[in-house]
Amino acid sequence: MNLWKLLNTNNKRTLFTTPTHSQKAPFLKELNEFYKRDLSEIEGLDNLSDPKGVIKQAQFRASEIYGTEKTLFVTQGATTAILAVMKAIIRPMDKILVARNCHRAVINGAAVCNADIDWIMPDIKNEISNNFGIYGAINPKDLENQLKLNDYKAFILTSPTYEGINSDIEAISKICKQYNTYLIVDEAHGSLYNFSSSFPKTAIQQGADFSVNSLHKNAGALNQCALLHVSKDVKNFDFDIIQKTVNLFHTTSPSYPLIANIEETINFLSSKEGLKAIDELVLNILSFKKYFLNTGYEFLEGENHDITKLFIKLKGLDGNKLSNILSEKFNIEDELNNDFGSLFLTGIGTEKSKLDKLRIALLKILDMKLELNDEPNADFQPAPLVKIQPCAALYAPYTYINKEDSELQISADSIIPYPPGFGVLYSGECIQEWHMKYLEDNVRVIKL
Repeated sequence: MNLWKLLNTNNKRTLFTTPTHSQKAPFLKELNEFYKRDLSEIEGLDNLSDPKGVIKQAQFRASEIYGTEKTLFVTQGATTAILAVMKAIIRPMDKILVARNCHRAVINGAAVCNADIDWIMPDIKNEISNNFGIYGAINPKDLENQLKLNDYKAFILTSPTYEGINSDIEAISKICKQYNTYLIVDEAHGSLYNFSSSFPKTAIQQGADFSVNSLHKNAGALNQCALLHVSKDVKNFDFDIIQKTVNLFHTTSPSYPLIANIEETINFLSSKEGLKAIDELVLNILSFKKYFLNTGYEFLEGENHDITKLFIKLKGLDGNKLSNILSEKFNIEDELNNDFGSLFLTGIGTEKSKLDKLRIALLKILDMKLELNDEPNADFQPAPLVKIQPCAALYAPYTYINKEDSELQISADSIIPYPPGFGVLYSGECIQEWHMKYLEDNVRVIKL
């Protein structure tokens, strides 16, 4: 019996346990069906922090499906999974190498682990970056050159990126193994990769030591449903430690409906029905794109691009303006936008009718008499000037100065536009001229 069925059985018991709402919504009666299954670690439901029963069995089945040594369920998002992996392998003062377009969770993990970060910049000297104003993949040669300079405990990168750019994880993993560096891949947006040949191989299949998935990104799960994967081939690692570090960051009151949702999501994705749903999604996206041939719209595409990420630009129209028109005129909200275009995320649950609504809106915009401009120039952040590492910066004394006097001062604040969640400036880094457009009039800087 799986966890969801057990939740339906146990909600008939008389419980004097947490939660004390007695499986009824005291307000918002629409949530009653959820409340009925909102239970705690009562008899038969197992314990996420020390699984021995139904949760252990569900995680074991997941590890078989994903081809891992361990796959752990996380109900606090991929952020918690990233923190747990970092804490499992990084010791104080260990050096780690991180791709700059990482999620903010990585910088928080460095502060928690008291690690020293060196940064590697993603490729921006490519056609995609110039045409869409987004970061490219990590160049394996750049990585190897960096690994030659220092002994790094781990290399952490995001693949796919928010916009769907995948790095060559197979090449990167071989380089990391050559230099005895653990490879951690934030694969939050690649939660469908394990289930269809329409996508690249998973990071684990390509040789990563650890990876994380956000099942709510495009696999149809509820918010906060995530997975932490540990490879069978990871070297010099105590496989039992990962549960301990997950427990360091995870609540002792995890949501059982979310745990059950993780299990059911994996079961669905690995079924015939799940593969059919993925195939239909891909076919609907391909059909959607055909309507825009020779219209002036362009799509971010390529061999290493995730088809479920629709980054769309209309030549000559500012992407921020495109986003505003869709929101104000058509009640359509994108995930993020820049000066070039807008990003629309799709996944399990994105039906053809939803894509049709976006298609009709985009085609109607062509009939509007909009003022078109020259293409913007891609403007990427410079390489960071790190003066103080994240852990020390967290506790450093600070003062306020005028914005015009802040260049080359050490920022006490992080600037992290969200989404996509990666920083343009982190605490402990020098403020450069490029950062000025993001600063308030009064700037908090670290006092040395």
